[in-house]
Amino acid sequence: MPSLTRLALVLVLVVVARAAPAQPVAAPRIADAEAAFESGLAAYRAGGYIEAGRIFSRVAREFDYHERTTAALLMAGRAAHAAGDAAAATASLRTLVEDYPQSRYAPDARALLDTIAGRGAPFDLGIVLPATGASGFLAQAMFNGVRLAVDDHNARHPERPVRMLFRDTEGTDEGAVAAVERALAGGADAVLGPLFSGEATAAAAVAERAGAVLVAPLATEDVVSAGRRFVFQANPTFPVRGRQMARYAVSRAGASRLAVIAESGTFGAVMADAFEAEAARLGATVVSTNRLRGPAGWSVLPDLIGAEQLRSAGAIYLPVTGADAPEHAADALRGLEEMNLTIQALGNTEWEGLDASRTRAARFRAVFDQDFYVDDSAGDFAARYRALAGVRADRLALMGHDATRMILAAAFTDAGTPAAGAALADRLRAAPALRGLGHRIHFDGGQVNTALFLMTFRGTEAVLVGE
Repeated sequence: MPSLTRLALVLVLVVVARAAPAQPVAAPRIADAEAAFESGLAAYRAGGYIEAGRIFSRVAREFDYHERTTAALLMAGRAAHAAGDAAAATASLRTLVEDYPQSRYAPDARALLDTIAGRGAPFDLGIVLPATGASGFLAQAMFNGVRLAVDDHNARHPERPVRMLFRDTEGTDEGAVAAVERALAGGADAVLGPLFSGEATAAAAVAERAGAVLVAPLATEDVVSAGRRFVFQANPTFPVRGRQMARYAVSRAGASRLAVIAESGTFGAVMADAFEAEAARLGATVVSTNRLRGPAGWSVLPDLIGAEQLRSAGAIYLPVTGADAPEHAADALRGLEEMNLTIQALGNTEWEGLDASRTRAARFRAVFDQDFYVDDSAGDFAARYRALAGVRADRLALMGHDATRMILAAAFTDAGTPAAGAALADRLRAAPALRGLGHRIHFDGGQVNTALFLMTFRGTEAVLVGE
């Protein structure tokens, strides 16, 4: 009769053997399991993490071992983790690593277990937007875009988790300052927001003093980041827009003689000044430059300026701004036509608002800059956004998504540890251009986005020239 010690040892070995079965060599394909797995993926991508977790758990446990068993266990863990259920996530992930240690998904499961246990260092993204106040309605769309970008990152890199820390700016400069202070006090490694130039300028001082990266998503005035090291602007400033159009005119269109007309005291004049300075730097000659005294001047260009001033120029830059900007552009094109010029017309973002004058713009080979362009690659995002928010994704949602992607692409070192402060600022400055769903972002060694789309008119359709 065996001793009690030997009997206990035998029982332990039997239990261990049953707890860690050998992974089957063959993994059959089960149609019902495949269909359920795809349903789980759809729920996960739409942000329905609780439902996705239930589906993946059923795929893993209600069928005999099959092709999706280990993938379903991993996704069940990820879905539970995203839903905040650490116990359920741990149970699924431990089943994967203990029962199927040779699975190709086991390393991902172990990494996520480390994260849940607090061994993975998270990156905390502060989000400072107006949840209340006059512009409060704008925050939800951008926040939803940020959330989907963070969800994508965490699904792909559970070993590099990102947490969101939202703080309300109340839509005021003072509220923006307080929101950034609270976000940094809460441990934010970087801040996205505030929305507009006034709030962003006030909040930028706080981030700069703290040595924390702040990315303003919409601000277009260069004062926001000027003279600072840690403050970035995802929206190109007005001087950047003028410089980029000069580079197109000289380097791509081959125009060596240029003309410029803008309205004094407007952002159009700011763009025009930058255009002229950059054109001169590139070796071109500005043969005619004029600043209109008011918007009425756009409709009488032949009388104010005349054809002789413009006839020797190969291209003319006509940046228009204000609520009636497309009408001013249309007036300018009619003036060029009346003067019987063959010059190429160069414009700015507002030119996309042209309506009846699009065919006239096409005759003048018009090219204008655009900071927002959505192509077919945004289709999956649009579907996920509608499932999340119940409405169509707008430009704010796409900017939230694209700016977040840019930050997170730079936020982790090759070793997987979060970068913050000067390290993150340096990585953003050196980062390659990002082609987002609706924006291009490239800081190009600086702190202001320099990437714009170039558009033209083909008949009445606005089409992309190049990036």
